[in-house]
Amino acid sequence: MSGVWAKYNLRLAEKPLQTKTLTSFTGFLLGDLVAQAPEISSGGKWDAWRTAKMGSFGLLLHGPIGHYWYGFLDRTVMTKAPTSALAVATKTGIDQILWAPIFTSGFFAYMKTADGKASEIPEEVQSKLWDTMKVNWMTWIPAHIVNFAFVPSSQRILYINTIQIGYNAFLSTQQAKTKPVDDGLASITK
Repeated sequence: MSGVWAKYNLRLAEKPLQTKTLTSFTGFLLGDLVAQAPEISSGGKWDAWRTAKMGSFGLLLHGPIGHYWYGFLDRTVMTKAPTSALAVATKTGIDQILWAPIFTSGFFAYMKTADGKASEIPEEVQSKLWDTMKVNWMTWIPAHIVNFAFVPSSQRILYINTIQIGYNAFLSTQQAKTKPVDDGLASITK
């Protein structure tokens, strides 16, 4: 295992953006597979398109944006005391109050666009953002406190993607949900 870790760190030092992007691709891919596992194991069909969308989001957006976003926070927020309680709280606050709603809206927009349904983006974001953000905050506020206090900057995306496998299972499930339709006495799903 130490050989794999050494190779990862060498690759991270040589090609940080590419390495972080590939770890995001893997995290989003695995997250979707975790989300679909119960359906598949009970004889249901694997939704390969859904997995491809999730993986491509990690590869094309989450990895590159995360690389620059967390680098930006580390370069600009309390650089003299980057792991102080105030710096950790500030970075976590900026990430969760400013960035998380934008990122989450972008996630839903990407998924709808990939499905050729860009006209449904406003409704998708409006109907799913708040519930998604509540789970986001329960997950990422404590995770980022650990992240910004203890994880070296170069390892942030790997740390995030490790946690993100479970969170991505949630995101994948959220984006795959169809909207409930209220028919008065009962609610059915389209």
